[in-house]
Amino acid sequence: MNALHALILGAVQGLTEFLPISSSGHLLVLQKIFGIGDAGENVLLFNILLHMGTLVAVFAVYWRRIWDMLCHPIQSELKYLVVATIPAVLAALLIDFDDAFEGKFIIWSFYLTSAVLIAGDAIGQWRRKNRKVHKKMRVGDAAAMGVMQAVAILPGLSRSGSTISGGVVVGLSRKHAADFSFLMSIPAILGSAVLEVKEIVFDGASAGTIGAVPTLLGMLAAALFGFLAIKGMLALIRRISMKWFALYTFLLGTFLLLDKFVFKIWMV
Repeated sequence: MNALHALILGAVQGLTEFLPISSSGHLLVLQKIFGIGDAGENVLLFNILLHMGTLVAVFAVYWRRIWDMLCHPIQSELKYLVVATIPAVLAALLIDFDDAFEGKFIIWSFYLTSAVLIAGDAIGQWRRKNRKVHKKMRVGDAAAMGVMQAVAILPGLSRSGSTISGGVVVGLSRKHAADFSFLMSIPAILGSAVLEVKEIVFDGASAGTIGAVPTLLGMLAAALFGFLAIKGMLALIRRISMKWFALYTFLLGTFLLLDKFVFKIWMV
């Protein structure tokens, strides 16, 4: 992996972690296009560090709320974050996602993202029209968003898109759902990093041979573009329909499907 590859992957990770179009799916596709996996290079550690970069972006945007949660764990949203994290923890421990992470279902996961975004948008519009939106987070809301996060472990199925849609479906405003979804990424990223480091240390997986400079560039790009993506998404969430993101993931899935059976250039 060269520095340009690292910069591109870092920028894409940062943007797609918080836009509802799937960061893991885009990373998997790009790594295959770049031939990184084909070269026999294990990029597991690099992916962990890219996620750490996006974690920096979350802390930069939400540091006041995070500090409040740490200072007031009972009165703050911390208890809801715990509830929302439980389904993903159980899914990661009980279900084998190895085939999915090899990209076997990536095309269909992009299509599934489109379906989730369209359904969430339609139900959200109905709730707003009928004034069935509540302002305060409830345990049931956190649990519903947690279940959607667990499902979104599949590469190609957007974590932010799934959780925001889940929050909107149960009655949260899109802005409230987006804020909580981005906060949910903190334990999700940390938990994923722990599992992947375990695989490297205990299961004999290689950390790869990526140099320090490409790794640092990738992390910086992930942090910067992650920050911009959060700010941009929070500005857009009230103004545009999630259907535009659904259209993008549908077109991307269709392009990959045509490539696999017709063009046969990348064959992701």
